[in-house]
Amino acid sequence: MTLDDIYDLFDRIALVDDRIVRSNAADAAGQAEMWSVILHDVPLGFAAHAVVHHYQRSPYPLRPADIAEQWRLHIRDRLERHTESEPPIGDTGDHTYRAALLAERRAVASGELDPRPAPAPRALTTTSEIAPGRGRAIVAAIGGIPEPRDNGNPRAIHCPRCHAEPGRSCTTAGRRRSDPHPARREAAHRAASGLPPVSDEEAQAELQRRLDASRAALAALPPSTLAEPDDGFRPDRQEPAAS
Repeated sequence: MTLDDIYDLFDRIALVDDRIVRSNAADAAGQAEMWSVILHDVPLGFAAHAVVHHYQRSPYPLRPADIAEQWRLHIRDRLERHTESEPPIGDTGDHTYRAALLAERRAVASGELDPRPAPAPRALTTTSEIAPGRGRAIVAAIGGIPEPRDNGNPRAIHCPRCHAEPGRSCTTAGRRRSDPHPARREAAHRAASGLPPVSDEEAQAELQRRLDASRAALAALPPSTLAEPDDGFRPDRQEPAAS
């Protein structure tokens, strides 16, 4: 509000409360200047509404902080009801989108732009249209939205690791596990996908493949990166003879 707006606001306040405006002209001028500094970003129309709102609920004299607080809550409410625009297609993350987003927020806060509600949720499939913005690029990069994977129910099948019967939990060293063995989860997924269970030969071949890969990776490391086990024994260190 400008200084003229403050004098206009004082006239409105004086209609319901004569305790606010100073009677001395010099004091009133200084008071008006201070109010204009505190409420410089508050529109006169909102301030007039805040005066009515205050005296509907409180018998105490109005302060500029009361109007400023109502304005702050009003802005927060508008921004919370607003759905911000997505970055445009091809956005590279530079300052252009950020500047546009800040301008959009200011327009919503000041009332120049009405809050935009969130769009109604809808199911997305690999053939449905994706909303414009960075989300479209992400979905295109991964080749569409993947279909949900049916992992099956591990407890519904026999565990190939601990041989737990269907309906019973897996065990390790005789103690009940809170989760099934990975081999049982994989077997349940294969069953749900219509695939045959993994044979013992396939499991052994996969284990050997992982061992060979680990040995090859270990052999490729420089010797200086390998830490020797610290068991307290050093061949070059002589232990003191017992007396």
